[in-house]
Amino acid sequence: MQKKFRIAILGIGGVGGFIGGKLAAAYSHSKEIEIIFIVRGSNAEAIKENGLKLITPTEELIVRPDLVADDINSIGDIDLLICCTKTYDLEKSVKALKSSISPHTLILPLLNGIDSTEKIQSIVPDSKVLQGCIYLVSKIIAPSTVQQRGEFYSVHFGGDKAFEAEYPKLIDLFSKANINAVYEENILQKIWSKFSFISPIATYTSAYNISIGKILESDEHTTYIKKLMEEILLLATSLNINMPSDTIEKNFQVMGRLPYETTSSMQADFTAHKPTELETLTGVVVRKASEAGIVLDSYSEMYKLLLGKL
Repeated sequence: MQKKFRIAILGIGGVGGFIGGKLAAAYSHSKEIEIIFIVRGSNAEAIKENGLKLITPTEELIVRPDLVADDINSIGDIDLLICCTKTYDLEKSVKALKSSISPHTLILPLLNGIDSTEKIQSIVPDSKVLQGCIYLVSKIIAPSTVQQRGEFYSVHFGGDKAFEAEYPKLIDLFSKANINAVYEENILQKIWSKFSFISPIATYTSAYNISIGKILESDEHTTYIKKLMEEILLLATSLNINMPSDTIEKNFQVMGRLPYETTSSMQADFTAHKPTELETLTGVVVRKASEAGIVLDSYSEMYKLLLGKL
């Protein structure tokens, strides 16, 4: 009997629930592919009992993966690991999975931030760790229920040329699950383009507890957000990452299309006194700037302010 290709989704939140839900809908009864959700707590129990409900603008699905794994020791070997945890849980979660990861395991991080790949590589250096990001608005609205907002989303991946043989397989895998996925020769530019939006918004909304609508109606707020974006681009340039000249303009166009009350997940975490992604969305900018020998005044100011809120 042929061994199944085993796909594990680490973290079934907004991103993992969307990706995992689409994959489970396509492959959970496949003779060739096995879908595993790695999830803990009440969400795991709800999925075991009721399945995962995925709501998109075009459909509503209830899916069941082949395995809901809240016990790491029950997983076994993994062929493709898609990491969708919060960034502050990434290293701990990957370390816990080391016995299921081998040199043939392909790992695709779809997290916020710019350093997920290097963090994973430091833990499992012999595995095939790609670079990736996802553009998606999706969140858990109830236990085992994930809702996608907006019709547009896309998965982007790339990385080491040594893994080129894997890229067509991934495109085929995602395509058959109706997941919009794109191979990027310049994946770093795509990751940093997203980061130039996510990081300033998360940083500023968390610092002042305001919505994007309030930012856009104030010249003072708008000017400061633009400074943060300019500092991201300056850092990228110092790291030899060439960014599109209209990056900031496009970021503001996206902001203008969002509902007035839109905030950020980091802001919500600060408000709820939960763990936050401060270090991977704000602190990392200050640290990488220091390593590059440049000073980013606005980011340094925001980072200091946010540290005081912890």
